[in-house]
Amino acid sequence: MAYILEKKNLSNFLTALGTEYQVLAPVKRGEYTQFEALTANEELALDDAHNTRVPPKALFLPMSETLMSYRPNGRAEMAALADEKRVAFGMRPCDAQAVALLDTVFEAEDYNDPYWRQRRDNTLVFGLGCNQPCASCFCNSVESGPFSTLGQEVTLTDLGDAYYLQLNDPKAEGLLEGLPKASPQQESEAQAIQKQAAESMPAPFKTAEVKAELDANFNSAFWSEVSAACLGCGICTFLCPTCFCFDIVDEVQRSERVRNWDTCMFRVYSHETSGHNPRPTKRERTRQRVMHKFSYWLDHADQIGCTGCGRCVRYCPVGIDIRAIVRKAADLPLEVAHAG
Repeated sequence: MAYILEKKNLSNFLTALGTEYQVLAPVKRGEYTQFEALTANEELALDDAHNTRVPPKALFLPMSETLMSYRPNGRAEMAALADEKRVAFGMRPCDAQAVALLDTVFEAEDYNDPYWRQRRDNTLVFGLGCNQPCASCFCNSVESGPFSTLGQEVTLTDLGDAYYLQLNDPKAEGLLEGLPKASPQQESEAQAIQKQAAESMPAPFKTAEVKAELDANFNSAFWSEVSAACLGCGICTFLCPTCFCFDIVDEVQRSERVRNWDTCMFRVYSHETSGHNPRPTKRERTRQRVMHKFSYWLDHADQIGCTGCGRCVRYCPVGIDIRAIVRKAADLPLEVAHAG
């Protein structure tokens, strides 16, 4: 089922949603956009060619959140779970797919994170496809695309004066009932836009054999070469929509246990109490980042752990490009150890 939302009616549509849901959407913050609760004073930033700087995974896994509080008598109380119903409006397909990937981490069979689960259950995602993908994007090479519908209850296609709304999940059907149905002509127009967008993206690398090639070259000098320029700043991981490293600390003055984003690109992250560090240099940490996306995620969930959002390419201060790393890794000779 598909509907049409004329852009001149967008404000009224979101206002109506706001009577029952908290509406979260990309808004301008200086030179960047980020997801925030939409208010009457905020202006939507749906026309930016690229996605928000900070990925909307922060809507489900905040940069910092209190997990529990405790008292001097030893009594501890779990932090209240968020119960507000929300609509995340205008999330790009790469970011929606990333949230769906993170479900495999925070809703694993042997571990279910109640904080993540509550926010996911209470949030409907309205995705916004990319008519003109950015040069730094490569979703088409990682089992996705500029109009992927994974992780979205509704997917929007920009038709110019209106949005074509494709209903992907009956959970959101009630929110679209007042909108006119899309005509066959509008459906054809949307399909043409989606096809053109997908065809406009060159494939920077092939993923079919990447895992095997990375695994076979685990100890290669290649990793020293590609990590030489790295500053260890962690931008690539902090801005990655699928990275989920975190640290848990006790804030004694606040009597709270807090979960904060962390990154495997920091030396201290893997530093053990014994003094040993299995990733002592940039070489091992860069390898961990790439292997996690293109090898370990496949072991874990049979999916590539990168959605091609391009943030790590766009914001790396020294221009390290994960696409070039993966492409070069695919051309490496296999380093096979033979028994003597």
